[in-house]
Amino acid sequence: MATSADGDDREISMLVAVESLSLTYASRAAGERVTNPHVHEHTEAFYVLEGELTFEVGAERETIVIGAGGFVAAPPGVAHSFRTAGDRPARWLVIHARDGGFAAFIRGIRDGVRIEWDIAPVPADGGLPADHAIVSRREPSPRAKR
Repeated sequence: MATSADGDDREISMLVAVESLSLTYASRAAGERVTNPHVHEHTEAFYVLEGELTFEVGAERETIVIGAGGFVAAPPGVAHSFRTAGDRPARWLVIHARDGGFAAFIRGIRDGVRIEWDIAPVPADGGLPADHAIVSRREPSPRAKR
């Protein structure tokens, strides 16, 4: 792990940090807001490992709940925010493609230094609609017992 910033009930660890991509492991307690609505000039994607995340995506702030095995990607200009859902902690991977300065931002948190990076407020028009996001929910295995 290149970088780790931990709190009482949260963890974020940088797994890969190159200019074209960063991959981060994160965890938070149940019912915690992780980010407020924002946009990027790069794609930010999330793969849920455990628990559930609730996203608000697009100009219309469509609510999307994703459980373990699910994936959400917000391309450039798609507003998004998210929080942990349910009554259990959540663990997930975050992919920034291109990095957009995220790795330096996380190192700054670790080192107590404020670092600017590719994150911006939602534009006045709300940004692109939710249908520009990529959403994949885990499909149950046909072999799984019901």
